[in-house]
Amino acid sequence: MPDLLVLLRLFLTFAKVALFNFGGGFVMISLIGNEIIGPQGFNITPEEFSNIIAVSQMTPGAVAINTATYVGYKIAGISGALVATLAIPIPSFIIVTFVSPVLIKYKDHKLNKMIFYGIRAVVVGLIINAAVIVAKTPFFVNNYQLLKNINLPFDLSLLNFGSIGIFLISLFLLKKYKMNPIVVIFIAAILGIVIFNFNV
Repeated sequence: MPDLLVLLRLFLTFAKVALFNFGGGFVMISLIGNEIIGPQGFNITPEEFSNIIAVSQMTPGAVAINTATYVGYKIAGISGALVATLAIPIPSFIIVTFVSPVLIKYKDHKLNKMIFYGIRAVVVGLIINAAVIVAKTPFFVNNYQLLKNINLPFDLSLLNFGSIGIFLISLFLLKKYKMNPIVVIFIAAILGIVIFNFNV
């Protein structure tokens, strides 16, 4: 049976993420990554987190719920998955029930407008950060080494040309031929298997 402290930590981690999430699931990617990657979190590596996001995006449902379920199961099995998953909607339920009536009542108040004006700017930054988190792991062979090489041009051997090629092919199929995303996912998976086996 999983340690109750581990389950409590899972719940508090994802409840905190849900409580301070503004702007939807993609914003939550940044918040979740900050909480679970590395020894200060749940020892999830950037590569694992990138895989978690990929699986969460492919499976039905909200990315936040899917990510919480995946991480919870990885850390503490079925109990962890249930606890982490339940932690996502509970803060929203509390806010909708008790806080929303107050916000609606004072929606035209100057201070309320100023608060949301500031939050919108943060949301844009978090979405950009989420894009960087998701992109840097597959696109670069060793993103930690890359961060040390801030003087361009950096070593091209750091680039993962296989992943970049799959990305460009997928983008081309989606934009040029309007191909079904499910078909593109299968094509990308097959290309990934081929590239990985031949170490391209």
